This record gives sequence, structure tokens and C-alpha cells, in this order.
Amino acid sequence: QNLFHTCFKPYQYDILSRLSCWFLISKSKRKNHHQMTSTDDFRSATSPFITCGMYAFTDDLKLAWRVFFDLFQALSDGNNAIDDILDSTLRFDTDMSTLRDDHLFMGHTCGYPLMKSLQDKLSPICVPVFNVNADINVDTDTSGSDGIYYASTFITSVDNEIQSLHDSYQRVAAFNGRNSNSGMNVFRHALAPLAQEKGKGKPFFSGLIESGSHRQSLIEVGEGRADVAAIDSVSLALITDAWPELAAQVRAIGYSMKTCGLPFVMPNSKLNTTDLKRLTLLLNEALTLLPDQHRQCLRLVEFVDVELNQYQSILDLELQAIEMAYPNLI
Repeated sequence: QNLFHTCFKPYQYDILSRLSCWFLISKSKRKNHHQMTSTDDFRSATSPFITCGMYAFTDDLKLAWRVFFDLFQALSDGNNAIDDILDSTLRFDTDMSTLRDDHLFMGHTCGYPLMKSLQDKLSPICVPVFNVNADINVDTDTSGSDGIYYASTFITSVDNEIQSLHDSYQRVAAFNGRNSNSGMNVFRHALAPLAQEKGKGKPFFSGLIESGSHRQSLIEVGEGRADVAAIDSVSLALITDAWPELAAQVRAIGYSMKTCGLPFVMPNSKLNTTDLKRLTLLLNEALTLLPDQHRQCLRLVEFVDVELNQYQSILDLELQAIEMAYPNLI
């Protein structure tokens, strides 16, 4: 979808914002046009890039992130805030090789792999805050999100008699991946005392399904192949927006401990040459210019500065589970 048309659809947002959007983007493109190398392929291969794939699993979400980062890049160019000429193509990769790529400028990742295997390469710079406080099929005041902190929602099928994780002993669990904080690490931490109590050294679950994504975990539970799963509360809210009929098949039975949200990260090599607080300010400024439909689609509220030590609790939860003789989710 052409960004010009996105900005100028008259029903999307007021004329002042449309003009600001057009001015910033056209100015940025003129600047980049004069600074481009002789071939686009060479520029794409060598230019610093942004990747943002953690909450980008629908076409609408991807479009919203593209519009947002076009505005961010336009503001950055206009303020000379970034020395590098960024690749204009936003990526949505989340794999370790992309995050370790020497040309990465900024990425979005889970706190668990950051703390386990990426500290030597990356540092957190800020965390996006999302409006996800609407609960799913549960009558409780407990929320899955609290500012920069978020929790996982433990779910079961609406037809399942399970009322809590305690009831899931010797059932089947689904989880998105072994490198996930929200789908595995906090799930393991919540189950550790239950496994110690009920399992007595035996596996707590009768089986596991490694689904590959939070949406697929929800499908596994909703269709009855798994009994429980832990779903990142931001992902759950976005899945509910996109596939309400799917979300209607499950209900919440509790929440995990809260940890710091998924951070935007930057290579350690760029920290001394980048004004990180100014970067966060520009992200928030871009958010104020983002058309309402895209902001609502993303459920974005603001960006807040964070530091690495705010993610230490992720490793603490892992250690506590290990100390309770529950090192693996089984």
C-alpha cells in the first residue's frame, strides 16, 4: 500500500496531521534520493536496517509498523538525529542471525534471548507500552499488562473443565518455542512449585506441543489438541483483534509473573554514537503523528527508556524454577 495514499485518505485523521506526514516523508525521500549510491541492491545490502517482527503477524500490523517507521525515519532525517542513512525497507525478521547482523540499526526482540544469548551484541534502549488491559473471557481485575511490564495469560478451552494450572497435571501443554519468555520461561516458573508438589520428580505434563507461535498455541488449545498454554498478553490482545472467533474458543485461567516488556534493541557498537534518549523521544513523536487507525491497530501507547538490569528478573525466574528441580517445561 502506498504510504502517500495511506496518509491522505480523508477519513483517517485530520488535515494538519496529513500535511505533517506528507511533508516529513517527502523531505526524507528527497534527502535519501540525493544520498543514494549507484545501485539500490548495494544500498540495501550495506545500509543499516530496522527489524520489527515481534508483534507483526498480520498484514494490518505490518502496514501500521511501516507507516510508523517511515514517520520515525523522516523525523530522524529532519533532525539529523541519525548519522547513518537507514535502509527504507522495514524488516520483520526475529531470528538470531538477523539480530546479530552487522548492519542492524535497531531491532525488536524477546527479553529471554536477549538475556541468554544476545547481551554480547545488543542492549535494550526502550520498550513499547501497549493498551492490552481488556481481559479475555475471564471475570477478574488482574491485568496482563502494567506499563512497561507485561504478563502471560494462561489459557484453556472454553469447553475444558480446568480452572487453574493446578488442574492441568498430566494434561497436554502448548508453547510457542523454547527461546520464549512469555510462552516458556514464565510458564515454567509458574509450574515449578506445582510440579514439585504433584509431580514428585515425574513429568508434570503428559505431553508438549511446540507450536512455533502464540497464535498456533491458541489454535492448539482452542481445537482441543492441548489443554493449556501461556500466551503473551500483548499477542493475545492483537490476536483477539484480528481473529475474534479464534479468541472466543479459549478462556483465561490466570496470569504469570510480570516481566519487562519486549525491548527495542541496538548493537552495542552504536551506543556511544547514538543519543538514546533522543531516539526514544523521536519514536514517541512519530507515534503522535501516526494515523489513529494504525495506532489503534498496534495498540501502542508510548515508548519508555529501559536498561539491561530491568530484564534481570527473567533470569531470576529461570533460576527459581531450576532450584525447584523444574529446569524444563515438561
